[in-house]
Amino acid sequence: MVNLPVDPPNHDQAMGRAQRTAESIRQAATELFARNGFAATSVRRIARSAGVDPALVMRHFGSKEALFLVTLPATGYFDEAFDGPLDTLGERMAAFVVNRADEPMLQVYTTLVRASDSPAVRRRLYDLMDLAFVDKLKDALPQPDPVLRARLFAAQVGGLLSSLSLSDTYFAEHDRATLVRIYGRAMQSTLDAAD
Repeated sequence: MVNLPVDPPNHDQAMGRAQRTAESIRQAATELFARNGFAATSVRRIARSAGVDPALVMRHFGSKEALFLVTLPATGYFDEAFDGPLDTLGERMAAFVVNRADEPMLQVYTTLVRASDSPAVRRRLYDLMDLAFVDKLKDALPQPDPVLRARLFAAQVGGLLSSLSLSDTYFAEHDRATLVRIYGRAMQSTLDAAD
């Protein structure tokens, strides 16, 4: 029997395998962070879910915090609510948040808030709010203080998300349309120019 030499994998094959491994780790981490939060998700658990050794998680991403930041979306969650006139954005945004309270958007936000004791995560949360709200609103809002009002609007969205993520039964017991109407009116007053 003659043993023929086995060709080593070429560079493209190795890169493809590494990319698939990294993507598998990222997908597992995204699911676990959303379900369990940052603190309750260990590198070992991510590795087990991805079917890899924990050392590979660290090799591909460097740290749990870096992996967490990679799993966060850059933008896009709130874009749908911005479709329409500025004078009804408050109610549209309130409806968007209230009607999607059980979707991954809320889980990602909640995960971010729970992990906000990390300076890098706090910075990422701040950047995401700027991308999602301030950058979209600062040039569209009338004077005075459009940037301040855009940040306050983002804070109102964050407050509503936080309240819903706490599984507040008081909110759950109320009609969603009523929540949207009342909170949307408050949000709209932040956007409207002061007299």
